[in-house]
Amino acid sequence: MARSLGLTVAAVAALGAAVIWAAYGLAGVIPAGDNVTRDGVRQVTIHGHTWGFSPNVIRVAPGETVQFIVRSEDLRHGFSINELGLNLQLAPGRDMRSPAVKVDLPEGIYPIHCSVFCGIGHPSMKARLVVGAPPPAPGSRLPWIASLLSAAAAVGFGAWARAGRSARA
Repeated sequence: MARSLGLTVAAVAALGAAVIWAAYGLAGVIPAGDNVTRDGVRQVTIHGHTWGFSPNVIRVAPGETVQFIVRSEDLRHGFSINELGLNLQLAPGRDMRSPAVKVDLPEGIYPIHCSVFCGIGHPSMKARLVVGAPPPAPGSRLPWIASLLSAAAAVGFGAWARAGRSARA
């Protein structure tokens, strides 16, 4: 019984860690695609698809001039960055180009969202514009620490259960 309990705790801890890492850390590590610089303007290609953007993190330098080239792969979507005054209406299969925009924003993380209702997952259709190298948000390390502690607890419980079984034998 101790073995099955130990395996269950380990599986739940591993699953919890995977969910936390996917939600907070590993999602969006894809760099912005197809960066081409023309006449001092960096062109960033983004694909909109059912309830997401790829890449979902776009990094720019403060003061950099950027043009976004956005394509919807499936439905009507929108691409909006309120802080830059951008709101593109996307039609399936067509590239939409934003005007060249100078990113005169302080270092930080700014939301990108779909501005056209696209179905039940519309509220989750988001991405992030990261300007410069902002410091980590307060509490951003807590999910990582919690997942590591739960993994350590699962390993410790497994070792304790194994030691108890060895002592009985």
